[in-house]
Amino acid sequence: MALRKNNPSERGQTIALYAIILPLMAVFLMGLLDYMTTSVRVMDAVAIGDLAAHAGAQEIEVLPNGVIRSTAEGNAVAATYFRNQAPSYLQMNFVRCGRYQGRPGCLVQAGIETPGFLFPKHWIAVNTVGYLAHGVTREDQ
Repeated sequence: MALRKNNPSERGQTIALYAIILPLMAVFLMGLLDYMTTSVRVMDAVAIGDLAAHAGAQEIEVLPNGVIRSTAEGNAVAATYFRNQAPSYLQMNFVRCGRYQGRPGCLVQAGIETPGFLFPKHWIAVNTVGYLAHGVTREDQ
């Protein structure tokens, strides 16, 4: 089979194709990197918030008559756990310990800063709730 020579009117098609495709691929890859990094940061926030909420929930008092009483120590313990573990792109918005869905627990809300590779940087809020396990107190640990 003989090789055919390029037609002069087809000259430069490859360069034009790359000039269109390469910027589109670069934008796609930057968007993918932005999404993946944000996803990892959200998973970090959930893990750290969950640990902090469980630590704060261990400070909740459950009286013998079933009354759940929140203490200021629970909020402080949860905040300390969060601050000790959080990287620079995470911030703690608030902590509330008390009754959630009829059970003793702590709510920790974290703010995550997106990386801003392709899209503008913004903050995402993540809520985590840690419940006090039945019969588990700080002294049991």
